[in-house]
Amino acid sequence: MSSLTVEEDQKWLPTHVQVTVLRGRGLRGKGKHGTSDVYTIIQLGKEKYSTGVVEKTTEPEWREECSFELQPGVLQGGGRNGGCPAGANELVLIVMHRAHMGMDVFLGQAVIQLDKVFHESRCVKNEWYKLNSKTGKKEKERGEIQATVQFTRNNLTASMYDLVMQDKSASTFGKLKERIKGKRRSSEEDSSSGCCRPATAPCIE
Repeated sequence: MSSLTVEEDQKWLPTHVQVTVLRGRGLRGKGKHGTSDVYTIIQLGKEKYSTGVVEKTTEPEWREECSFELQPGVLQGGGRNGGCPAGANELVLIVMHRAHMGMDVFLGQAVIQLDKVFHESRCVKNEWYKLNSKTGKKEKERGEIQATVQFTRNNLTASMYDLVMQDKSASTFGKLKERIKGKRRSSEEDSSSGCCRPATAPCIE
């Protein structure tokens, strides 16, 4: 018999979202020589991560990733039906200039509605997002940021999960999960680079 419930059998619902911040282009120059020392804060709810700083550029390249656990119901109507806090489905990318003196400078932000992305494509979504001004501020040209959003469920992507569902035996499902876990663990041990760090900076207003 299958270890999957009827609900799981009929609908694939992710437990995590993996975000990879790839690069930026056309960013504003706030440092010397019309460039910036650029980093990105990735935030979902109260949890946030920060990429490394790419110095003296308006075309930074990071290729750093992080993962967030999704609150139950957050992908169904923005979480409104699941009792999630407001904005629990909003992934926010905040691009900043690291100032050598004084406060870091806001360069722009992109807000990604995760429920919308999930319903458009449950697999990998790679896209350029326009950077906007802070809420209530006058819009100006701030450039773009490229990011990949991928939903996963217990370390399985949508395509992997579909393969599991073709053979619903509990043993096959268990073996596949263990194989994925083992592969992921070894890859994490091989390389610790390319991952965003938990952000320690105060909330940007």
